[in-house]
Amino acid sequence: MRDAGMYTQLWKKYLPVIRLLLKKTSDGDQKLQLYKHEFEATGARNKLGYIFSLEMMNGKPVNKSNKTAVSHDLCVLISENETIASWMREQHIKISVNRACEMSFSVIAKQEVAEPLAEVAEA
Repeated sequence: MRDAGMYTQLWKKYLPVIRLLLKKTSDGDQKLQLYKHEFEATGARNKLGYIFSLEMMNGKPVNKSNKTAVSHDLCVLISENETIASWMREQHIKISVNRACEMSFSVIAKQEVAEPLAEVAEA
């Protein structure tokens, strides 16, 4: 990955807030407004901008989104932070950033994951 590590400092800045919002996801979805100019200041050029959707189950990414530098660096920091990593070991979380640089955190309930599998088994 060419730009891996370029966003580490930016994510470190937001890490305390991310940790707080991740823990609050048990009460409902959480949002954090990020600033596009901070991403642009890293010097990395990204065709898709800074949009990503990262799904983590039991503290590990389960989708291919961590292949982008911006999501990869966040995933690495989350994994290295013992407080967040220990909490994430029991969670299925979706972290995403949209075009408006709004970061959202949501819990994916285990029932939601199991339901589509049950439907396939019945068919």
